[in-house]
Amino acid sequence: MIRNVIVLTALLSSAIAHAQSSVDAVPLSGYGMNVASPKVKEQCGLSISTPVLKSISDQIIGFGCTGSFENGERAVMEMDFQYDPNFDTRGGGNISFVVEKIGLYKKIAAGGDSVFQLKPGDKVPTLASDFAYKKSNCGNPVTKTRVMPIQGANWRGWIAEETFAKARGSCKPAKEYTSSYRCIHVMVGNTSMNAQLDGVCLLRKRELTLKHGFSYDLFMNMLRTLRFTDE
Repeated sequence: MIRNVIVLTALLSSAIAHAQSSVDAVPLSGYGMNVASPKVKEQCGLSISTPVLKSISDQIIGFGCTGSFENGERAVMEMDFQYDPNFDTRGGGNISFVVEKIGLYKKIAAGGDSVFQLKPGDKVPTLASDFAYKKSNCGNPVTKTRVMPIQGANWRGWIAEETFAKARGSCKPAKEYTSSYRCIHVMVGNTSMNAQLDGVCLLRKRELTLKHGFSYDLFMNMLRTLRFTDE
């Protein structure tokens, strides 16, 4: 019996490691997940499950889709998780993926509006300057940008996380720019499609509510369910 438990635990750990690669999210339990509607999946070219949580407006959060990824166009898969009654446009209440029918590495090689850049000979890309936060609302610069590989059911890609210097003087930084949050950028895809999230600041603490924001670990659990319609 003990041996069976050990084997099962090892298999589960392996599956989780495969899904999140080097990303340090911790799987959470105690909440349900809603699958994206067939209409959203067809229009945006991917499916993703979202946690059953309510925003400040008492609405269950979930992704909608505008545009289309077909015929050289792009679709936008967007979800609001507004939690702050004093919300502004800093990027702390919305997760938005831009989806295109172009392979991951082809998109990077094309440059332009690619969130990541890959220099010749490099194995790990860098965050494109145009998409970086660079500094907080108090002018405190980003001191470190960490790029981590991730992979899922039929995709691979990267997450870039920016760390800000501590605020000095009398200026009080917005909470999203403090150590309580993780400001990230995401790009994932396969040989046929890609999806990009150009920036969002997520709560560092593991929480199963939206009271203080969308938890990074909730986001990673959600991201593991992402699957493109084209392989």
